[in-house]
Amino acid sequence: MGDGLEDGLGAEVLRMLSHRAVLLSEPGDVVVVDSEVDEGWLDSLGSIDLEVGRVVVARGEGETVGARLLSDDGLMDELSGGEWVVEPYMGGEEMERVADRLGAELWAPGVELLDRLNLKSNLCPILGHTGLATIPTTVAGRGDVLSTARHMLNEFGCVMVRSDLSIGGHGVWRVESEDDLRFLQTGVERASAGRLFVLQPLLEVTHSPNVQFAIRDDGPELLGVSAQQMTESFAFGGNSYPSEVADDPKVLDQSVRIAEWMRGQGHRGMVGIDVIVTVDGGVFIVEINPRVNTSTFPLLLSERLGCGAFRLVTGLVWDGFEDGMGFEELMGVFGGEVVFDRVRGNGVVPLMLPRAGRRVLDVMVFGDDLNEVGRIERLMMERLGSGMSIGGVE
Repeated sequence: MGDGLEDGLGAEVLRMLSHRAVLLSEPGDVVVVDSEVDEGWLDSLGSIDLEVGRVVVARGEGETVGARLLSDDGLMDELSGGEWVVEPYMGGEEMERVADRLGAELWAPGVELLDRLNLKSNLCPILGHTGLATIPTTVAGRGDVLSTARHMLNEFGCVMVRSDLSIGGHGVWRVESEDDLRFLQTGVERASAGRLFVLQPLLEVTHSPNVQFAIRDDGPELLGVSAQQMTESFAFGGNSYPSEVADDPKVLDQSVRIAEWMRGQGHRGMVGIDVIVTVDGGVFIVEINPRVNTSTFPLLLSERLGCGAFRLVTGLVWDGFEDGMGFEELMGVFGGEVVFDRVRGNGVVPLMLPRAGRRVLDVMVFGDDLNEVGRIERLMMERLGSGMSIGGVE
């Protein structure tokens, strides 16, 4: 799939996400990133006993970290001969080439399976194959999506439209008026000519859990169930943990069945399964993300830090963020009561610092329970004060 998630984040933003991989690493690992990592941020992780791997910058040519690594002959030669397991953000042809050149195991789905799972139009057939319930769904091409949306709007009153390739709320539209249809038309015109769109009646939802698994040879390991925070326009705004429906047997049963199906298809690695629970008790899987999810980071870190709850806040936009603002300067804004303290056992750990091209902050707020997490989050927002808004990407 040559165009990748083109209706979603795009290569420029994806390059900015590579630093987050540091948080999933352990001593002995090598973390390959796209640019220099803030030393203050790395030092802060050590100060709270989060021992991470060695960080190296891929200095080759290309738009992705994989391409830069493959064209960095010196780094590839240095890594050759080790007993590595390549664990990418998401699989793909480049990652297969990296693993092949290093003689390493690739912890990711194969390209064919990855492409199949990334396309939203394939979800209903997968759910049908596994015997799970589906929401009434219509798949339309670029030329038919507006007329289809108008027809479904008249029938259901409110429609959700998703690009076949979308991520983090990008390429997703809520349609309940003629104005929404005009907005949809603008988005559709920017999509590639062959793009498909998935249309569904918008259901009344009480919970939107995200179920995370690490799929291994011996079966899927449940990492946790968090509650997704979505805006009215379906933009991803973070997760909170634990979810109120973490023990719901329908949520767990459907998620495990999908994870087992993926294992049978050859998937190895992380996966996040998005589920909705409706007001009438219905449970539907609405998305399969065959990759590291943003919620993967706080889920794994909460266990390492010994915290029972977290709130992931993505896309903090603040007037005070400046290009080149380092970790120490940023944390000085928050103050010691907010920044994570190992003795106190709670506080904020940045997931991703502001940088040129993406002057926003993603943070993880940890505590013993959600009440404590909420207190720290409110204090953080007070420190930022005016000139702050939230709107993130997954």
